[in-house]
Formats: sequence, structure tokens, C-alpha cells
Amino acid sequence: MDAVSVWRKIVDHFKDSPSRLAVAQAIVRHGFKVEGPGIVKCGRIRVPLKSIGDALGFDRRTVRATTEDICQIPELYNFFSSLLPAGPSLEKASRYLGYGVVTIYVESPETPGILSEVTSSIAGHGIAIRQVLAEDVAIYEEPCMKVITHEPLPGRVIETLTAIRGVSRVIIDK
Repeated sequence: MDAVSVWRKIVDHFKDSPSRLAVAQAIVRHGFKVEGPGIVKCGRIRVPLKSIGDALGFDRRTVRATTEDICQIPELYNFFSSLLPAGPSLEKASRYLGYGVVTIYVESPETPGILSEVTSSIAGHGIAIRQVLAEDVAIYEEPCMKVITHEPLPGRVIETLTAIRGVSRVIIDK
């Protein structure tokens, strides 16, 4: 089963319950995994269903029902039980570390080579990259790529990055 068919199966399965679809999407976005009915974990740490529900504006029963639905369909369970958290994002902490952040939006996230060109362009200006975070088009409404650099990027880098084929917008956080 490929990525498109997994996402299609998730959306189709929850099409009659937008709240359960929102829970399923949040589970994926946060890298949580479903270990069983009512059991959601972040790595080895169990996440209370009430906490998930409160964060999303739903009752814990909606979260539990979502996990029960997931566990009933082998393809969904196999996917959701295999998720792992991607690790810490340095984006918000970058200012305390003296790092820079650049956010790249693209016209078509499926276009190959954009990540390579972005990182090569930044390296070409002699700036080291500390972290790259790329959002999946299937999970985020307006996916972007965030590049955390060892030092804030000078403004001249914007011209280089916006000239990359397929890049629609560049935001540098100083």
C-alpha cells in the first residue's frame, strides 16, 4: 500500500466523522502511535486520551472511539502502530541558541530536488544547517520546510532561495 492509498483509506474511513478524522490527523502530526484501543503513546510515554481531546476540543470518548476504529482495520492499525515521534524542533528555541530559521513554501511539494537546492544554496553562503523539518502534504494544509541554521541568514539569501524552481515563498525569521 502506498502513501496516497493509506491517506485515502484514512480519509474515507473517517469521512462521516470529521472529529475522528481530526483526531487521526493529530495523532500522525505529533508522531503518536496507537498501540491498541484507547492506548496512544509518544515513544514509550502513554498520552492520556483526555489530554488529546482537550487539546483538540473534543471529548476523550471521541479520541478513544478513533483508536478503536483504527484498531479494527489492519491496514490502518499497521500504519498507526508504526508511527514514531520525529524528535524536537529547534524552531521556537532557535533565538535562545543564536540560530536562524527560514521557512520555505513550495508550489508543488512533490517536486523533486527542492530540499537539495535549498540546503546547497544555504551552504553556498557558508552557513551551516542544524536541522531541517519538512511537513507532509497529506498532513498539513499548507506544508512547508523549515531550515534551522547555525546563524541567522542574511537578507541576500532570500533572493537565492526564491530563485529556486518551485519555491513560492521564503520567510526568514531573524
